[in-house]
Amino acid sequence: MQFGTNHLGHFALTGLLLDLLLPVPGSRVVTVRAATDPSVLGGQYHGPDGLAERRGHPRLVTSSADSYDSTVQQRLWAVSEDLTGVRFPVGRATVAA
Repeated sequence: MQFGTNHLGHFALTGLLLDLLLPVPGSRVVTVRAATDPSVLGGQYHGPDGLAERRGHPRLVTSSADSYDSTVQQRLWAVSEDLTGVRFPVGRATVAA
């Protein structure tokens, strides 16, 4: 459930808005929690504070080694596209800001 809410929902929403965002110079999709918390630094990862980081309130957590693995990143991207049905035009030329 958390994966669907915290990842797939954002992935799909961004993908569905992408055609509207690309033509607008400076357009962005922002994850509000991290963007509004003054204690959050770039590169930090926040996740749930509950058992096995599966639910709970946000807290600073250590990113797993897998999060830096490009093979795992590509697999997550492919699975996200498959599960949401939303495709991103990766590699396609975008409108300059």
